[in-house]
Order: sequence, then C-alpha cells, then structure tokens
Amino acid sequence: MRVFFFLLWILALVSLGATLNTRERASYPEKMLIFGLPAWGPTLLRNPQGEEIPAGCGPEAARLLLLYYDLVFGTSFVREDPEFAISELHRLMGTLTVEWKGVKQGLTWPWAFRAGLRAYIEAHSNFPVRVHSFTGGLGEVFFRAVRLLQEGTPAVLLFDWQGEGGIFPTHYAVVVGYDLSSDELVVNPGWGYEFQLLSFRDRRILPVSLIWLEFPGQEIRPRPVSSEALPRAVLRKHFSLQEIVLWSDPFRILYLNRDLFLLALE
Repeated sequence: MRVFFFLLWILALVSLGATLNTRERASYPEKMLIFGLPAWGPTLLRNPQGEEIPAGCGPEAARLLLLYYDLVFGTSFVREDPEFAISELHRLMGTLTVEWKGVKQGLTWPWAFRAGLRAYIEAHSNFPVRVHSFTGGLGEVFFRAVRLLQEGTPAVLLFDWQGEGGIFPTHYAVVVGYDLSSDELVVNPGWGYEFQLLSFRDRRILPVSLIWLEFPGQEIRPRPVSSEALPRAVLRKHFSLQEIVLWSDPFRILYLNRDLFLLALE
C-alpha cells in the first residue's frame, strides 16, 4: 500500500510539472525572433606560419553574442573592430585547427569557450559578468532557450551539426528565435546567413547544451513600437539547407536598438 501511494505521489508531481509547463508555454508567443544581427562568418585567420586557418564556430558565435550586447548596452566588445575581436577570441579560447573529412575546421572545447569568453569580456569591459551553462535533454534545453529569449537573452547552443551521433557536440551557434508549434529553435549559425531552423524533435542533434551571459546590474529593456517596416524573415531548414521557410509578419515588435528588434509572431 505504501508503494502504491508513493507511486501515486510521483505521478501527481509529474502531472503538476506538465501542467505548469503547459501553462507557461501557453503564455508565450508562438514564435519569437531577434531580428537585426548580421550574417557573419565563416572567417579565415592566419597562423604564425602565414597559413590560412578557420576561426572556428566557437569564436564566431562568441563574437556575434557580444555584438548583441554592444547593440543593447552600448558597449564596445566587438563592434569597433570585429576582425580583431574574432582573432582575440580564437586565441583566448585556444581554438585548435583540425581536419574533418579533408576540411580544416576550428575546434573549441566547451570549457575553453566559457573561460575564453569570460577573459575577453573582463579585458574589454568593467561590467561584472556571469557565464552560465546548461546541459540536458532536448526538451529541457529547448525550453531553457525559450525562457531566456523571453527575457531578451540569446544563448549559444552547442549541438551535433552533422547529426552523426558523436560523443561530443560539434557546432556553436547563437539562438535568436524559436517556434513552439514545431519545437524548433532558430539559430544564427555563423555560415553567412542569418536564420536556420533546428528541430528539437530530432535526436540526431544530441548532445545539446546552452551557454549564456548575465551582466548583474544591467537590464535589457525592449520597448514596443507601433510600426516598423522590416523584411520578412527567411529561414533555412537544418539537414535541408535548400528548403526555405518564410514567417508571417509579427503582431508585436519590440525595439532593442536602432537596428535590432525582438519580434513576436503567430
């Protein structure tokens, strides 16, 4: 009998958690998108021997993330000299040049990404900073990214780009949106285009984790605007980059900066 009531208690807790998640989900716009970040990358650097090497997706994602805060807070992490910024991030993160299927790529270990990002911020700002990370299942990481975007906080997503079931994730990209109806995150992948849809129903992208920044004492304050002429977002599908998705016009536009907006869509 005790076992029965214990199991009943566990089921009640699970049910309560599901209800809370459902309520939270229902309170959010179906889609959100940070609009206005550039389509940077891929960047080539030169090593001490004068050879061209890829900067790597880690430094690319870090540079784009820091540009967001430049635009929102008015800092100068990267906007004054983006080329120096990615070279310095590459150095601080200890990004290695490796060869994968005959192609040179930049490899940045997750712990080195976090340490290098913190070191770069501390060298270029007096702002105190906290570097957070979270690793979990597809649903956990998806909803953590959604909650962060609700606060105006983009995260860097680390996932398996190739979908080949490796032990280690292989790509860093900045999360700039979501679609609750399809359980997809929108990432700026650092490949020269702005938006890519990544399905969190597809287990091939595992393992997944998030890295994001918190600046204590600094607050992101999106302001609603009545109207703004923005081009429609053009999104590519992961694992099918030739497939294009067009989102409808937003029903609410929040102003972050002269060129940066947070869009709510249905």
